[in-house]
Amino acid sequence: MTFRLVLEGMGVGVALAAPLGPINIEIIRRGLAGGFLVGWLVGLGAVSADTIYCIVVVAGLTSVADSPTLRAPLLGAGAIVLGYLGFKSVQTAMAGSTSTGGLPSPRRSYTTGFLMAAASPFGIVYWLSIGAALVASAVERAGTGATPALVGGVTFGLVCWVTLLSILTRAGRRFVSPTAMRWVTGLSGVALIGFGVYFGVQGIVALAAL
Repeated sequence: MTFRLVLEGMGVGVALAAPLGPINIEIIRRGLAGGFLVGWLVGLGAVSADTIYCIVVVAGLTSVADSPTLRAPLLGAGAIVLGYLGFKSVQTAMAGSTSTGGLPSPRRSYTTGFLMAAASPFGIVYWLSIGAALVASAVERAGTGATPALVGGVTFGLVCWVTLLSILTRAGRRFVSPTAMRWVTGLSGVALIGFGVYFGVQGIVALAAL
């Protein structure tokens, strides 16, 4: 039963991480520009935030996570982070420079990934719906003692995904010309700005609900 719960958790983690979103875009962008480590640390930061959300759901604190009082500032912070990252990416592409010198340090890459995931409405909705249902099902079948295996499976699945994506991105660097890198950087920036605008609108909606 424990092994089955770990596998279920891994499936949930991969399903959460795999769709193309701001975090995967940032992993790819930084991985192409700066190599495996900076891209992977963005993913690792996101894994940390999602693991916290998983623990919150497991602990039965979904009402706290779903509170507009918490969501409004998180979404606002997410909008600022994504808007800033998107602007800097577009600025770099327009300047014709995609060197690694402009990339944040590994520590800042981790922090960026954490903030992006913590403020993501996609992650919040996911954990309040699918995540909560999975936890309820696991507890019904195996009791509350099964929850550590579930959380561990989710975390391991997330780590596997971001590691695989970072490896594939690193392997693809040799095929990306400087011109293509400028396009990747610019388009990634536009996409991040778009996600930032969406986050900002959601933050205003959450603020209006207070």
